[in-house]
Amino acid sequence: MNLRDALQQVDFIEVDKELKYDEVLKFIKQNNYDRKPLLLNVEGKKVAKNFIATRELLCDYLGIQKENLAKHLSNFTRSSKIEILKFKELDLQSKEVNLYDLPILRYYKGDGGRYVTAGVVIAKKLESDYSNPQSYNASIHRLMLVDKNKFAARLVPPRHTYLLWTKAIEVGKDLPIAIAIGTHPLFLFAASTRVPEGMEFDYAAWLMGGLKLYEIDEFLIPDAEIVLIGRITGKKVREGPFVDITGTYDKVREEPIVEIDKIYCKREPIYYSITPGGSEHQVLMGIPFEPVIYKAVSNVCKVKNVVMTSGSKHYLHCIVQIEKKTEGDGKNAIIAALSAHPSMKGVVVVDEDIDIYNYEDVEYAIATRFQADRDFVIIRNARGSSLDPSSNATTTKWGMDATKYLERLKDFERIVE
Repeated sequence: MNLRDALQQVDFIEVDKELKYDEVLKFIKQNNYDRKPLLLNVEGKKVAKNFIATRELLCDYLGIQKENLAKHLSNFTRSSKIEILKFKELDLQSKEVNLYDLPILRYYKGDGGRYVTAGVVIAKKLESDYSNPQSYNASIHRLMLVDKNKFAARLVPPRHTYLLWTKAIEVGKDLPIAIAIGTHPLFLFAASTRVPEGMEFDYAAWLMGGLKLYEIDEFLIPDAEIVLIGRITGKKVREGPFVDITGTYDKVREEPIVEIDKIYCKREPIYYSITPGGSEHQVLMGIPFEPVIYKAVSNVCKVKNVVMTSGSKHYLHCIVQIEKKTEGDGKNAIIAALSAHPSMKGVVVVDEDIDIYNYEDVEYAIATRFQADRDFVIIRNARGSSLDPSSNATTTKWGMDATKYLERLKDFERIVE
């Protein structure tokens, strides 16, 4: 499956009006298009957005109901459905290296520059067998345009790309990478999910029911509209400001320069863009933690479902639904959930009869089943998220056990009309 297959799978809005590279976000906001799949015309070139901007779109690709998403994703097993093909079968054409030819967008006025936001950076271990899919790490990194052949890449320690890069620099080498732009949305989701080292391609194959990889310049890449071949160097430049998932600006840092040596494109390529802080950013960055939390909570009690909350940008808070068997299950669920997602700050645990997709129903549980002096958990001086503006070096985490007291179940019966 590829991006053009996704265009056949979902309804999208095609906009013929030509936009400039720095007008796109304003146009989306004016037309309330933040959650709608789009195919835009940016300076005469096709730009796709929002093809995985909602939980419902993700579930449509997977062929499941949204209520089963966390449980489904928690059942990942290694896939053997990876097919390796020759580069010529991908129909990519070599282009002159000039990154300004790509419709790379500038989103907000305060941004440090134009940013590639949906480039899957595919890095392989030095001296590894390039034909082995498990030799690779695939992840999304924001890339700030610096020059016609250069980006600044935000690498987050101690994640896999950062570790591969530091190992290369320590032996005096650049880290070779390929950047795939315009893949199937499920491949974007796989690249956004933290899986065991070397398992991103396997995870994508499991999600997609099979994955075709193509040999190119001693790399394996997925089917993509645009492929950049280059190196993450030891040279650094100031990167940012950049709006992150909370809708606030991340810090400006010294980050490594990526030098691009080759560009390959399909005929009339479709460039893909993720709006920083938008709904698609939240789906890709937050929802992958739901199965992680689901599995962690399942170790301490009977978990029914997990959902990251929209108000926390699907990243800092979650609702955990359990089938309560003994007193204390709710508090154990809180501790397990907070441990599973170190960046998360708050958890509300509810019973099976609460609709976790309806915050009014969740608030009902808090109002009628929660007492702060007995059911509120506070964990001080814990590692939190650097994206939370209220945190400093550490954060204070909290949990609400909004479940019924088992010895007084009759008191909590709800009238069903």
